[in-house]
Amino acid sequence: LACLLGIRTWKTRGATKMQRFSSRSILFACTLIICILFLTKSVYALDLCEFSHGVKSGSSHCLCAAPRTLCQGGGCVRGKKRATGEQVQGFLISCQDCTCIEAPSSLVQRRDSNTLTGNSASSSDIRPSDRKDESSQHDNINQEKDSYFSVGKNSSEYRNGLKSYLADFGESIAQKVISQCELDYTGIAKRLNGDITLDKRNWRYWDDHVSVKSPRILIMTVATHREPFIELTELSVKNIGLKLHVAGIGEFFKGYGWKLKRTRKTLLEMQDDYDIVFFTDSFDSFVFSDVPEIISRFRDMQAPMVVSAEVNCWPYPQLAKFMPPSSSTGHYPFPNSGGYIGYLGYILHLYTDVIGIHHKSDCCDDQGELIKAVVRDHSAFRIDHNAEFFQTLFGEAKSDVVIEGKRIRNKATNTYPVVVHANGWDKGPLLDIVEYTGYMTQDQREAMLEKKATLEKEKILQARENDVNKRCADHNPNPSLDPERNYIQEYGLLAQSHVLRKQLEAQGVDWDTIDKQVYEVQEYRTYCPSLVQESTRMRMAKRRPCRMFKVYVYPMTASEERKLPLVYRYVRDVIKASPFNTDNPAEACLFVPATDVSCWCEECMQGTYQGDIEKEHQNSIWINRNLTMEKYWDVSGHNHVLFEFSDAPCIPFRAQAAIVAKSGLSEFHYRKNYDVSMPLFSMVTYSDEQRRVPANQRKFLLTFRGTKSSRSDAVRKHLPRLHNGEDVILLCACRWYGDSAYKKEAFGKSCEEAEIEFNKYTYTELATNTRFGLIVEGFGYHSFRLTEILAAGAIPVIAVDHYVLPYSDLLDWENFSIRIPEERLMDLPDLLRQIPMEEVDRMQRRVVFVFEQFFRSLAYQVHTAFESIRINQFSSNEDQVQFRKRKMQIDGLPYDLPAAFDETPKAVITESLYCNTPPHRRKESKDNAPM
Repeated sequence: LACLLGIRTWKTRGATKMQRFSSRSILFACTLIICILFLTKSVYALDLCEFSHGVKSGSSHCLCAAPRTLCQGGGCVRGKKRATGEQVQGFLISCQDCTCIEAPSSLVQRRDSNTLTGNSASSSDIRPSDRKDESSQHDNINQEKDSYFSVGKNSSEYRNGLKSYLADFGESIAQKVISQCELDYTGIAKRLNGDITLDKRNWRYWDDHVSVKSPRILIMTVATHREPFIELTELSVKNIGLKLHVAGIGEFFKGYGWKLKRTRKTLLEMQDDYDIVFFTDSFDSFVFSDVPEIISRFRDMQAPMVVSAEVNCWPYPQLAKFMPPSSSTGHYPFPNSGGYIGYLGYILHLYTDVIGIHHKSDCCDDQGELIKAVVRDHSAFRIDHNAEFFQTLFGEAKSDVVIEGKRIRNKATNTYPVVVHANGWDKGPLLDIVEYTGYMTQDQREAMLEKKATLEKEKILQARENDVNKRCADHNPNPSLDPERNYIQEYGLLAQSHVLRKQLEAQGVDWDTIDKQVYEVQEYRTYCPSLVQESTRMRMAKRRPCRMFKVYVYPMTASEERKLPLVYRYVRDVIKASPFNTDNPAEACLFVPATDVSCWCEECMQGTYQGDIEKEHQNSIWINRNLTMEKYWDVSGHNHVLFEFSDAPCIPFRAQAAIVAKSGLSEFHYRKNYDVSMPLFSMVTYSDEQRRVPANQRKFLLTFRGTKSSRSDAVRKHLPRLHNGEDVILLCACRWYGDSAYKKEAFGKSCEEAEIEFNKYTYTELATNTRFGLIVEGFGYHSFRLTEILAAGAIPVIAVDHYVLPYSDLLDWENFSIRIPEERLMDLPDLLRQIPMEEVDRMQRRVVFVFEQFFRSLAYQVHTAFESIRINQFSSNEDQVQFRKRKMQIDGLPYDLPAAFDETPKAVITESLYCNTPPHRRKESKDNAPM
């Protein structure tokens, strides 16, 4: 309006010079304002990240200088990832990966340079000037080590430290982050890292844009042979002008899991030909409605998938209490797999990505898998509680049905179901309904009854059911590379698995975790006592106020020290040389005992996968006794840190409330943000030059070189299937092939072929010339290869289920590694080839940074462990925790270690090598790398 007014005045005849000057001024001002607004908008649109004082990371993420808890565009004060539910610290360029879980009191505005000087008043940033209750003792985060190791609300880091820290970044923040800290890796496949969360799109997304007035509908069933009652189902589908598609005719019925697999296979074959899938059981169903009503009724239910319902929670009655809230009010509370309808793409997504049925045993129960899916995610599908679409007839349900003309009505819910399903043994009610609605003559009914009587007399259905139940009495319910093999049974662990299940149930462990833990063979290596479950903050004893972060190492005489294993002796020496060491127990936050607790050389495991999981080993009893005798143990072990480096999946003694810093920790024995998962230090060393060879100069895509035995991790035997001799080199030799103590003839031709390939390459050659290095289980969950691959500058690809990655509470592994479920191993080369080279380059640079800052040697690993404890246990609040973690991911350790700590001493490596790769199971290697 001002511009138009200025133009009008300028062009008006008789305007004075002053008026013309004023009009020109208005035009100039307007033009300037428009240009400024346009440029501001352009800069913001082109680089929202830099506009908000952050740095771009990848194609769609932004790293903020401070951890703002804001999801820009959605107004989230706090956000979480849709896929994982993980809290978002910082913000994204868009809100596609965030959902608001807490609305802001007032929308946080974008800031100018005041963000770096701490003048903004938003509480979503950690800015020291806004903290009125904090005193000013220090001015600089890194002024001296004492100020850095301060803890509590008076910490200079929390008060004025952030201001100095961010100011120090200045214009160099971009270079610093780009060179060291690409903190957000954009996934290359939806479930590359094992995310099995359902795609929660608007239901209309799956409806082919809803513009299709007559979507293509597939009515299908699965049957291995033609029993009399399948004719009823075919007749009902024929009546509405369609043909029933029967999958599986002539095949062997392997189990109800096979039924789901066969359905998935059919959907994969027909996904381009149909939009909606209507599944019904083959031998006991009848459809009463025409196609338009079927489609209309389904669309009106506004869900991507609708599943039939019944009165029983079969075969998992124990999961009834975990069902969606609708089950508590619905007339038919629980899912029934005998009927469902949904968008073909969504059902494939559910079966493939969520249930993973193609990686599960044929013996899984189809109905059980649907129940578990909806228990894990209540919105996985809609349960037809009121028989709006599906009517089951088992038990009391048949008394709800009345006949009205050629349709049935549910008098309890006042609905007219589309299909009726006679689940259970009794098919009589179905025949009655079909006859009374006029779809069957009296003669046809009599013939069906005669066939039904024959079936019941010969008990064909019961015999088939009993055969399936016998074959499937004990199967692994989890996804697996070998879904039909039950390693618990093969290793003779069935009796112990029942014991473990009872133990876990008594401890109140959730059903899903129990299923995973009971069928994981690593869990049978030793006795694993339950640990005291701590809160997120460690309870500090009143007599130890802990004003500064200090660690007290229990003193020992020289002769007592010499009796300790070299590894633990070195750990103690590293701590005593650290800036947080103290000789005064009164000022200590943490205590490191004189007792070595590691289960060296598997001495407390009583044999591979044959340990007594009910009884402590004598060595564990001895460790328990010694710990309780430590002066400051105080019954529960609070404030003590226990380092353990064995293959055991847990601490095989009573650690109580002590913090566990252990290699090879499984998720079943890990207290998040309390314990520390430690790596194994590298047995092979590489130079900085070898490590820093760019990814685009490495000739191999993926490599692995190792050995296998009859009891090795089951993943290794599949590696030859991926080996192509070109860019994927996966070598796995038979451990004792070629050993003079064994005859070569005993190994077979496959071992001979594997040996030839194995000797073509050295471990060092492969590690330093590959972009990605494969990590699979060793004798425990962990492997030296993880640290060694990082040391070689390759990106680790981790295919180990249930393993807690080292420092996972501190480091964002997604930024410098790939993790996949073991069952997806066969997809790995294709997945890796989809990653753009620029992403590979960023990840590889991050690998170099992470190794050199945190994994370089045992000394670096010990210091990183204490930093993890310091941040998680001794920060004032969650904001401070997040800031300190982000700072470490950019800067590394907050202090420099002596050059002597750059490498792990050879004597320590040698001693550890003897235990972890003893001579009797070590394979000779050209480069002397331990195999």
